[in-house]
Amino acid sequence: MRVAHKEMRYGIDLDADPVVVPEGFEVVEHLPCGHLEWNPLKPQIDLYLPLGQRKGLMEGGKVFEELAAFDGTPVNANMLDYLLANLAAKPWLIPESWKNVENSTEKHILFWGTRYRFEGGICVRSLNWNADVRERVWRAGYCWVDNHLNAQFPAAMLRKPKTIVP
Repeated sequence: MRVAHKEMRYGIDLDADPVVVPEGFEVVEHLPCGHLEWNPLKPQIDLYLPLGQRKGLMEGGKVFEELAAFDGTPVNANMLDYLLANLAAKPWLIPESWKNVENSTEKHILFWGTRYRFEGGICVRSLNWNADVRERVWRAGYCWVDNHLNAQFPAAMLRKPKTIVP
């Protein structure tokens, strides 16, 4: 497997309209997040779990409310689509640390910055890691906002830049 070079950066436009809208999905909300110079060795995205979610189950709507308390911005689906589009050629764009959230074999990283209507409900898309012995792969998925979520469902949050006061 190829490894990312420390100086490699990849421009991702998180201000653009959604890059991919899966068949049957309708965009309900898409939060612009700026232009990201992505460095997989120094990711600017944190995987966030509210305390209630770490301890057990938490209703998705409450998770979304909690995201406002985090010092960052929910990442939109353009990041997800960029990672998926480059998965075959550059799998190292996805940080290894994203596989080990709460020591679970299955992860569903939620991109709350873009919400969709699908089959009458509201959902967000996800980047799913399956560490089953037979198959270790990243895939796209989605999660209903009204589901009860545990520690396997962290939110991708863009860290706010630190303000430097002279």
